[in-house]
Amino acid sequence: MVFGFLRSIFATPSEPSGFDKHLIEAAIERVIDGTDPRFRALRHYQRRLWEPVEHAVDFVVRFVNRLPPAIAADREGYMNDPRLRTLFASPEHLREALSFGEAMREYLRQHPGPLPVDLYGAIGARRAEKNVLGLELDGELVRREVAQVVVNFSNHRVPIVADTERDARRELMKRGFDYLIGVALQQLSTARTARTRLERQQQQLLQEKAGCLRAARLDLGSLGEADGAKAVDLTAIEQQLAGVETKLRDLRSDSATLEDRLGGVATTFAEPEKYLQLEQVSLSLDSMNTKLRPDASGVVSTPTFDEILLAEDRRVTALFVRIPSAELLPPPDFLAEASRVLDAF
Repeated sequence: MVFGFLRSIFATPSEPSGFDKHLIEAAIERVIDGTDPRFRALRHYQRRLWEPVEHAVDFVVRFVNRLPPAIAADREGYMNDPRLRTLFASPEHLREALSFGEAMREYLRQHPGPLPVDLYGAIGARRAEKNVLGLELDGELVRREVAQVVVNFSNHRVPIVADTERDARRELMKRGFDYLIGVALQQLSTARTARTRLERQQQQLLQEKAGCLRAARLDLGSLGEADGAKAVDLTAIEQQLAGVETKLRDLRSDSATLEDRLGGVATTFAEPEKYLQLEQVSLSLDSMNTKLRPDASGVVSTPTFDEILLAEDRRVTALFVRIPSAELLPPPDFLAEASRVLDAF
């Protein structure tokens, strides 16, 4: 979703003093809408969020601007840039990824007329490394069953398409800001889920305790072995109850009020670097995307990628690209393809 106020924010200088007051107010309202609208019941919610949100906006601006300039994503670019050769199996694979993504389809739907000579986008992919046994050339000898590491890229996506590189970067900034909103919402939800789980556990233990009391009929005459077993059960249940109630008190003291929950959101936006990081990864690979040892000869490519690190150790290899519109493949004609398949029978 495109938010006009975010477009305006990210069109301003990246220094915090350069952000317009009304735009930061709008950004705060977006945070409230995306987390918990009840925060508006607190008279000072804007003051509480002002600095953290302004800091987060500045952070995502600087974060995206650290990514390198767009590179040509065509056949010539594929042959000249080792990053494209490593990411995609062939120029055709690159061309298909650029032509048939959801963002490109949406862009073409909104721009039915003649296209600009160049479009701009962001490519994302997931990198994975796999240990295999393969062949290795050692001088004139071929060694077999050699431990190797193969680098694979999957889930290729082009989630952003725009008329200019500047617009493509702004879109990534907006997505980064919304990602932080999602992190804050997840943290609120996690605390609520933990509290609900403990309350259910407390209720279950109370029911078990009541059952033990009814079954044991604890009085001065119940001193038999069976009653002793029940007393042991009751003691264990009471210990579990005490532990659950302690955890509930801790949770309630941390997050029971709107004030505390708002403080949690403010903390998230005050520390965006904990949830969004950028890391450069350099690889030495042969033509099969197999990692080479530092002392190995015949290195085919040494690409350096920028990877966005998200929560839960998720990584996305990111690359801004310039897409010649003349290189785009026409949308597939599914009816013609179905007819061709039927004719083949």
